[in-house]
This record gives sequence, C-alpha cells and structure tokens, in this order.
Amino acid sequence: MERIYYRGSTLEYLTLYRDAYDKEKPYPLIVCLHGFGANMEDLTGLVSAIDTCGYIFVFPNGPVAALDGADASLRAWYERGGNESPKAVRFALQAFDGFLQEVLASYRVPAGKVVLLGFSQGGAVALRYGLPRPDLFAGIAVLSGSLRRVEDLRPDLPATKDQPIFVGHGTWDSLVPVEYSHKLVAFLEGEGYRPFFRTYPMDHQVSLAELRDLGPWVRKVLPANLDQGQVGREG
Repeated sequence: MERIYYRGSTLEYLTLYRDAYDKEKPYPLIVCLHGFGANMEDLTGLVSAIDTCGYIFVFPNGPVAALDGADASLRAWYERGGNESPKAVRFALQAFDGFLQEVLASYRVPAGKVVLLGFSQGGAVALRYGLPRPDLFAGIAVLSGSLRRVEDLRPDLPATKDQPIFVGHGTWDSLVPVEYSHKLVAFLEGEGYRPFFRTYPMDHQVSLAELRDLGPWVRKVLPANLDQGQVGREG
C-alpha cells in the first residue's frame, strides 16, 4: 500500500492507499486514532485485517506531546489516565474536527461513509466526537478504551441511539482495566445502544482474535467500494 504523510492545518496525518489506487473510484473512509504515547504509525497494522483494497485509511497524530521534554514523536490527545481537563478535551476535539473536515472535503467522502476507530485514549476521543454525530459515522470502534467518566458522554448523545458500536478489551489489560469497558457498555446499553462487546485473553493490545471480529464488523457497517459518488484526493 502507498503511504503518504500530510501536514493539515490542525493535525499531521498519514494516509494509506491501496495498490493501484484510483482517485476516480469511490472509497469509504476509516479514521484510526492512536492511544496515549503512540503516534500515527501505531494502528497501521489494522489495515490488513480489515481490507487492503476497499477503503482509504487515515491516521492522525494527537495534537499534543505525550511527555514533556521527551520524544516529540510520542503524541497524545490530552492528559493521561482520566486526568484530562475540560479545556484539553475541547482543544483535542476542535483539532480533530479541523483535521476531519479537511480530510472529508479532500477525499469527497459523503456523510455516513466513515468509521471512526480508536485505541485506548483514542477510543475515548472516538466516543466523545463520534457519538454526537451518528449521521456522519457509520460506526465507532473502541479498542481497549480508556474513558473513565462515561457519564461525560450523556449531554451530547443524540435522540436516536442506533449507531453501531464495537467495544473490545483484553481481560489481562494491565494498563486500562477491562472493567472500564464493562462500565462503558453498561452505560451505552442503559442509554439505548446495542454495542457489539467482546473480551479477549490479552493485555493492552490488539490480538488476532479481536481482529477476526473487528474486520467483519467494519465491513458490515461500512461496506467497501461504494457504488455511488466519487471519493478521491483532489489535485
């Protein structure tokens, strides 16, 4: 697959294109958000498990450095481990919104033809940004999610709660206890959602077993190779 790095107005990002990519053919979009202390490269291995031909995959960098004075390539969306401030969350969501609007316009992706996927802290960002926008996102996938205060989501939930949601977590997770995903799923179900929830015998990671569930789920909620419209990078 071809890899091209871009510097957007608010976030840097990496796009992965299929071999023999044709900008005149329609491709739905999958946006993948890394966790705390990772970067845009971290989730690129998911592509082969989902589909190497039928989608455009975009991987943004978080807007802030994960560790002061350390490796600048290690990024984050906001403070670590449930200590995020409302100001930092607003900044992250605004930066992500600026990035996403640019990407949607550049690739001419219509509403409803996007899956938003996040790992760990990226899963929390996916929930915060994606749940209020069910018309934009065909589904949200949360892998080893780290949103401690799930009640923060309630004020922004839409009236209709039928958006597909995938939640996966490791039963041995030593960084983000699996109880956080149990709490998230209980909250979502209490609000009327019907998330797909699975646990796996793994630590804070993505396993082959999880990928065997994730790939079909993505392809079901957002089929590859749309039949209408044109989705391709302009220029």
